[in-house]
Amino acid sequence: MASEKEYMILRPNRARVWDFVTLVFSSKSLSKYDFVDTNTQASKSPMNITSRLFILIFLFYSIICSLTSGVGNKFKSWLEYFLNNVLINGGLFGLIKNTIKGSSRRPDPNASYFRSMHSFVSGEVEDEKKLESHLGQPDHEASYFQSEHGLVPNDLPGQKMLLHAKPNFLRSKLDTSVQEDGHLELAAFASKLAYENQAHIKDIVNSHLKMDFVEFFKGWNLYVKAYTTKAFICCDKREDAELIIVSFRGTDSIADWRCNLNLSFISMANMGKVHLGFMTALGLQDTYDTEIGFPKEYNGNKQLAYYSIREVLRGLLKKHKNAKILVTGHSLGGALSILYTSLLVMHEEHDILKRISGVMTFGQPRVGDACFGEAMVSILGKKYTRMVYRHDIVPRIPFEIPVIDFKHFGTCISYNSWYYGKNVSEVPNRNYFNVLYILVKFWGAIEDFLRAIWVGEGFIATLNRLIWIIFPGVAFHNTKNYVNASKKAKITY
Repeated sequence: MASEKEYMILRPNRARVWDFVTLVFSSKSLSKYDFVDTNTQASKSPMNITSRLFILIFLFYSIICSLTSGVGNKFKSWLEYFLNNVLINGGLFGLIKNTIKGSSRRPDPNASYFRSMHSFVSGEVEDEKKLESHLGQPDHEASYFQSEHGLVPNDLPGQKMLLHAKPNFLRSKLDTSVQEDGHLELAAFASKLAYENQAHIKDIVNSHLKMDFVEFFKGWNLYVKAYTTKAFICCDKREDAELIIVSFRGTDSIADWRCNLNLSFISMANMGKVHLGFMTALGLQDTYDTEIGFPKEYNGNKQLAYYSIREVLRGLLKKHKNAKILVTGHSLGGALSILYTSLLVMHEEHDILKRISGVMTFGQPRVGDACFGEAMVSILGKKYTRMVYRHDIVPRIPFEIPVIDFKHFGTCISYNSWYYGKNVSEVPNRNYFNVLYILVKFWGAIEDFLRAIWVGEGFIATLNRLIWIIFPGVAFHNTKNYVNASKKAKITY
């Protein structure tokens, strides 16, 4: 077991130029650097070249993110708004024509038809004819049609452009009859849906999945000092529900990527070490002590994701006596899913824990050390499953180095394409940068790009795949890959 109150916090803003030089040429211990705040024994040992290089990568990336996050996030918001503007005006030429005529429509970022940037780059959900046979034809009296960028209202300009769209599989329940686990595709889709705004999520859940939307959450993050943590809860039906879904939003900004790469950790009582950045996203209020940072009950004035979601779950379980809980998320959302469950363990929330039927994550980063993994596996067993698509970089960070020693745990399904998955104990190329996998990674990204063209994934989504061929690890992280794989892949054990 890890010692209590053990922590290590890296503070890139304190790093000096000489520290970068020393990391390259010296093996001095990490505890001797001013940008490190730690009390661990391991940090007092000399560092090998691998550990030093990965810490260098983290420092460089953190500093670049700090300098560019403001501009980068503003550009992302502008591009997201522009693409929605193009969409609701019937295409680029429609936008130009309507602007000249003074009749262009402006998208409302809070409306149910507004698409997230994530929705544009991941493309439409349905993409193969083999599923169309059980979906039926589009409901032409419905208030929405499916374009390559998502659902948009009938009465928007450009409606005719959308009439050729494929049947939207969201008009009925997901077909889970061919799956090993009937919740896998539903979990994948819920993790993708979490990237959208509240109105869009509510409309999809209520009007298209024919389920019951319960609540949307915005949680305070001490690390970035903003309400950045987002999640939603829905039930399979309004009365006598059998399934409650908790879905956490994943990586959606430069700050989120910075959080993913963070190497800082904190001890979680006697359960082991856990990722500090992810814990602050759930509402940690003390960066040195989880028991102080996460008291059993919270009476503060900030909305913290862990407590807000827990309170709603308590009420739902009283209302729906036979309901089970599915917790899911993609990327950062996957990390929050398993760490949220660990907090329930720490607080001995047995009434909630015994109703959890599954924790399913997609492209989840490492969240803790081997001790933490053993503790969670002993409690959840096979209820916890994480999915990794090809050489997705996010499940391979924070990097597995001796001074940090974060480890994956539990059941892992590794997909080597949209169609093949395998149950493995550990994915290959654990730290992503192994030179033996360079050709495999690039060919995989090219193969997915060509397949996207073949199935007609959509211009923006296909262009996104083309751009990220230069960095396959990001291309593989696309939620579309996980939705496709959960829907189509044959899994071997």
